[in-house]
Amino acid sequence: MSPPRIVLFGPMGIGKTTALRALCGAGSVDCDVPNLDRLSHDKATTTVGADFGIVRMEDGEELHIYGSPGQDRFGFLRQWLLSFAVGALILVDANDAGALDLAQQTLNEVQRHAPDAASVVLVARPATAPVLDRFSQALAERAGRAVPVMPVDVREREQLLDALELLAALLPE
Repeated sequence: MSPPRIVLFGPMGIGKTTALRALCGAGSVDCDVPNLDRLSHDKATTTVGADFGIVRMEDGEELHIYGSPGQDRFGFLRQWLLSFAVGALILVDANDAGALDLAQQTLNEVQRHAPDAASVVLVARPATAPVLDRFSQALAERAGRAVPVMPVDVREREQLLDALELLAALLPE
């Protein structure tokens, strides 16, 4: 049986590649290239393929982690990644006015292309407890079901491992 495959989703610049590097260390492979669209997002590099890394959990289980590019034009790649995913970690900035729409759209995309996959929404930018609570409640209302939402620092491996453990608990047996 192949290791479970988890995909990181989120907008450009939210920290998917950083999270993958924090989880997988030097063994991660990224698809970063120079960012030629500095007007839409001011960062030096951007992902144009699927980042990849392997995480070994404390219980010995191995997870394959894929980072998806955030730009809309890579929708076909997100669909391909979902074709073999058992879980999705969706990174958002709950302070961003469009975060709720983005999270719901991504949850819908996961449901459409991987109906059995579990999802957890990770708030990857600092947010106050009231902002997190409002975001979580609004997302549950829109989704029509409770969706786990947790804050993380994408540079902190332990926090990301906690998110993976939560996601793993949601996977069907």
